Amino acid sequence: MNEFPVSKPPVSEKPGFLRLAKFQVYRLLKGELVTRRDVVTATAAGATGIAIERMFGFGINFSSKQVEKVVSGAVPKIEVIDARKSKQAIEKLGDYVYLTPEKLGGGTHAVDMGAGKTLAWISYWNYGDSCPISHHLAAYPSADPLKHFEFVNSTQGGDNVTIYNIPTQIKERGLLDKWGQGNHIYRVNFDGQSMNLMEDVAATTGMGLGVHTTIYPDATGFAGADGQKDICAFFDRPPEPKTSVLAAFRADWIPNDPKGNLEDNWAKGGRVRLEKLVPAKETGKFDLEGSKGNKLNWEMVPMAEYLVYTGQLPGDSPRTLTGLDAVVHHPGNKYSALILRMVSSAIIIDRKTWEPVTCLHNPEGSPDNLEIKKVSSNPDTWEVKFDDIKCVGHEAGFSPNGKIFTMMNNIKQNNMAVFDTSSPDPRKWNRFTFVKDPDWKGDFPSPFHLCFSMDGKKMFVSVLYPKPQLSGCCVVDTESWKIIAKFPNIGPDCQTMAVTYDGKYVFQIFSGFQRLSSGVFIFKQDTLEPVGYLPNFGGHHDCVIIPRKNEDLKNSRCTTL
Repeated sequence: MNEFPVSKPPVSEKPGFLRLAKFQVYRLLKGELVTRRDVVTATAAGATGIAIERMFGFGINFSSKQVEKVVSGAVPKIEVIDARKSKQAIEKLGDYVYLTPEKLGGGTHAVDMGAGKTLAWISYWNYGDSCPISHHLAAYPSADPLKHFEFVNSTQGGDNVTIYNIPTQIKERGLLDKWGQGNHIYRVNFDGQSMNLMEDVAATTGMGLGVHTTIYPDATGFAGADGQKDICAFFDRPPEPKTSVLAAFRADWIPNDPKGNLEDNWAKGGRVRLEKLVPAKETGKFDLEGSKGNKLNWEMVPMAEYLVYTGQLPGDSPRTLTGLDAVVHHPGNKYSALILRMVSSAIIIDRKTWEPVTCLHNPEGSPDNLEIKKVSSNPDTWEVKFDDIKCVGHEAGFSPNGKIFTMMNNIKQNNMAVFDTSSPDPRKWNRFTFVKDPDWKGDFPSPFHLCFSMDGKKMFVSVLYPKPQLSGCCVVDTESWKIIAKFPNIGPDCQTMAVTYDGKYVFQIFSGFQRLSSGVFIFKQDTLEPVGYLPNFGGHHDCVIIPRKNEDLKNSRCTTL
C-alpha cells in the first residue's frame, strides 16, 4: 500500500523555505522527480510540508498494516484546506480532454489539459435554438480524444431562463416560443478540428428531456431524464444519426392525503406509480418535445423541492411530482437506478427486461428496500408504497466496483445513505450506514454531487452553500465512511466532479449558475494536496473527462451524478 495516511495535522505555519525543503524531501522519498514548477505550484497552494511533518514530526510508521489501521480505526482528524489560498494550476495535468457545458452561455466547450487551451466549442444558438440552456452531458469513450469523440448534451429552455433574476426581455420578444422551449438532446462529435451537431434526439424521437444524461457501461447508448416532466428514457447509439428509444417511463406521485396542504401531500406518504410509455402508432414518435409534459414551470434548482411543497414553484401538476430527473447505471451493465428527488428514492430497473425490480428508500428512520408491484398491463404499470416521506433527496451513484450505492438526503435530513449493492439480487440491497457531518444541518450546507476515486477507496462530495457564501467539497474514506478532508471556499455553487483516469487528479467545477465567478479547482486524488485553479468560462453546471475505453466509464458520467 503506497498511499500515506489520509488524516493529517493542520498545515504548517513555518517559514516558506522550510516548507520548500520538506516538500522536496517528501517528493524524493516517494521516488518522484522534483521540478522547479512543482515546487512553485505547491508552495502557492500553501500545502507543502504536510507529509514530512507526518513522517518526522509525528513518527508515523509507513508499513501497510499501520496505514490500514489509521484508515479503519478511530475517526481521523479532518484536515481542512482553505481553497482560496490556492493559485492558478501550472503543472501538466495529462493528455485528457475536459468537456463542460456553459449553461446560459448556450453551448459547450472542450479543454485540452495537456496544452492548456480550448480544443473546440459549439454554440447551439447557431442551429436555431433561441434559448439553449446547455445543461448536462456525457461522453462516449474515444481511443484518442484529441482526434475524435462524441457526446450527448441535454438543454433546457422555456421559462427556466427567467429564474436567475436576470432582467431579460427574452420572453417578451417571443424567443421562448417554438424554438426556445428547450428540452433538446444534442448528439455532437469532434472531428479533430471542430465540434459538429449530428442530431437532435428530441426531434428524432419526440422525447424531449432537459436534465441528466448518462452513458451505458458498455457504451451502446445513453439514458436521459427530466424532473419537470417526471420522465426518463433509454436510447440506443446508432451508427447513423437516427437514434431510437429503447424504453421510456413516467413516474407519478399519488398521495395518501390528496386534499391536504402541499407539504403533507408527500410527508403523509402515498404511492409512486411508474408507467411505461409507448410512442404513437401513426408516427412512431412520442409527443414530448419542448415543454410538453411539464408538471412544473421551472426546474427544481438545488434544494428547490422546498419551493414545491410550499407552493412557490407552480405548474400544471405539482402534486403528482416525484422529481424523476436522473438515471445512473450499475457498472455490471444490467441494472439502472431511476432517481426520484421528492421521495428520496431510486427505482431499480432491469435493462434486459425493462422491468422494475425494487425501490431503494434513503431517509434515516425509513425502511430501505421497498417492494414494487405490477398493477396493470397495456400500458405496463407498477406501484411502490411509502408510509411517509421524511425528506427529499438529490444526486446519487454507484461505486466503480458496483458494491456501493449512495444518495443524498437533503433539507430535513442532510446526510448520504450508503447501500450494500454487492448481491446479484437488488431486492437484497440494503442500507448499512450514513455519511454525516455536524456542519450539514438545516437547509444548507448540503451534500450535492459525488464521484469516486479510480480505486474506489475515496468518495468526493461537493458541498453546496447558498450565495454569497462559497461552496466546497469533502473527501470520504469508503472503508469507515467518515469524512477525512475538507476543501472549503472553492467558489460559488460547486457542482459535479471528475477524476483523471490515471488516478492523479480530481476536478471540482464551480458556478453552475449564472453571473458569478466560475472555474475548476484541482487537487491530487491520493495525497489530497491542492494543485490550484484553472479558468473555465461560461458558468458551468457539469463536467466530464472524455473516457478512452469502456472501463473508464465506471468513473465517468455513467455511474454517478
